[in-house]
Amino acid sequence: MGRIKIGILTNQPEPLNGFDLTSYYVKSCTGKINKPAPNFINIISCFGDNQTARKKPEWVAVSNSEKATRTNKSHRFLWDHICPNVDEYKFMLFDLITETLNTQVAGIHLDCIGFPRTEYCTCPRCCEAQKEKNLEWTEWRSKVVTDFIKEASKLVKENGKSFSVTLLPDPCFGKERYGEDFRSLAKYVDFFIVPMYDLVYSTTYWLETLAIDFCNQLEKPLFVELYAANPGPKLKNLLAAMIAVSDYAEGIILATHDTVRAKKIQKSLTTNSNFIGIQKNRVVQP
Repeated sequence: MGRIKIGILTNQPEPLNGFDLTSYYVKSCTGKINKPAPNFINIISCFGDNQTARKKPEWVAVSNSEKATRTNKSHRFLWDHICPNVDEYKFMLFDLITETLNTQVAGIHLDCIGFPRTEYCTCPRCCEAQKEKNLEWTEWRSKVVTDFIKEASKLVKENGKSFSVTLLPDPCFGKERYGEDFRSLAKYVDFFIVPMYDLVYSTTYWLETLAIDFCNQLEKPLFVELYAANPGPKLKNLLAAMIAVSDYAEGIILATHDTVRAKKIQKSLTTNSNFIGIQKNRVVQP
């Protein structure tokens, strides 16, 4: 399959040579919306939105485990989650996708596409919607997520741009926990990104295990996103993590978040004999 593609995730929309793709947040989980970055893959966080959760608390996903917010002591959510059945909010996301496409972007990537946990959401909107569809809980939730991605994909494909989504790093129970049905979603995306974050990457066997499992299940190319910000893993540990997933992924996204760090890593990769070796000899496993 040839050499593995290397991309970066940055908070600074500055062009960088030497990477196969560059990603940038138009909308992050904070809810802040930035200007689109031309020639970048522009990322939109969908149902993770702290700002909207503050302004519209009635839109937050709920269950017997309380609201899906960062103040939830049972689940310790990293961000606040909007219910995926709020039509007004989904229309806002579609409008943002359309607006972003008006800039010469390379593609659209969506993350936070699903439900926050297995028991969410039991708001009146969701209870009524499930009743109308007459579907079992897991199947109904996965249909909600897939239908949203289907509509978003249509907008992006009509503009001839690439379209991808983030899957949470659970290859076994993604559908049950988050409503992420890999097979259904594959019909509408060009590739998947799976974040496998660690601050040090002192061990890497778990990375290979996850990458193998996702590789065997996904019907579209897999890109693994590794944490590469500063402070973060040592470059030798980051390289070990890259090597661990390299035979099972189409590409690796390095979440550097700044251009200085990205350039330092790039320089290291171009001179590292181990990395050069895996690029020459890589054999993608079936």
